[in-house]
Amino acid sequence: MSLETMTAAFATPAAALTPEIAADVATWSAFAATDATTLATLDAHLATRATMCGHVLTAADASVYCASIAAIKASSEALVHARRWAAFVSARGGASGDDAYALAASAVPRFEVAAPVEKKPSAPSTSGQEKKKKEDKPKVSTVNMDVSCLDIRVGRIETAWEHPEADKLWAEKISFGEFGERQICSGLRAFKTKEQMEGARVCVVVNVKPGKLRNMQSDGLVLCTSNADHTEVDFVIPPEGAAIGERITFAGHEGEPEAVLAPKKKQLETVGEFLKTNADGVACYKDVPFMTSAGTCTSPLKDCFIK
Repeated sequence: MSLETMTAAFATPAAALTPEIAADVATWSAFAATDATTLATLDAHLATRATMCGHVLTAADASVYCASIAAIKASSEALVHARRWAAFVSARGGASGDDAYALAASAVPRFEVAAPVEKKPSAPSTSGQEKKKKEDKPKVSTVNMDVSCLDIRVGRIETAWEHPEADKLWAEKISFGEFGERQICSGLRAFKTKEQMEGARVCVVVNVKPGKLRNMQSDGLVLCTSNADHTEVDFVIPPEGAAIGERITFAGHEGEPEAVLAPKKKQLETVGEFLKTNADGVACYKDVPFMTSAGTCTSPLKDCFIK
């Protein structure tokens, strides 16, 4: 993965940067050419942000990644934040082979496997009876199956158009304010008109693994409620005062989200079993509301699952 290729992958979000973030991009791009192997500095900087310059991937992430990834891989230090960031950049930038940094290598504490306990050799048996097998100790789970693994953001659908190869899909450009835009495909053609789609404020899972739906790129999941027979479907709606790009929070579940959810671990499916609206239409995870700075997220459909 060349610097030019990865920089090109992050070029679209960078075009919408504020002047302040644009200045940060220049600063950190220069850092990549001089001190990128000062890993402690890099790790400390990333302790309070998802990317080098906030929450949107820019040319600075490409520059610093290409300059520092070899040192990060070789380091014996924990570098929790730098490794989390490297996994995110690797996944979004399309790195592969020796240039990629696997998410499984992240040093986030909740992923760590408990150190194996060395068994002492048992004394020789003095009886003629067969030794009893010792029961295996339960395995320690290394995957976060809590709602905090999801990165759910407030978004606004700017434009929507019919997917050319799928009758059930809308394709949308969704804005997340200073964090850029995403193209997402949603199976809502049977439930929402173009006019109802465009301008709608929605809740979006932004850390699903990017992929293609009928040959069209989709980078996120718009959360909707559905009745039991799937004849009614509607948006999970953030309150009007919530900022575009704001992360949805859950009281008592304040952990950091995954950089990218791993489909094989089925985190989204497992957490999704506990997402639903209550009798008042408030969106919840195990009765804990979807919360923003302006209040709770809701849906017109009550007592329904969220998918």
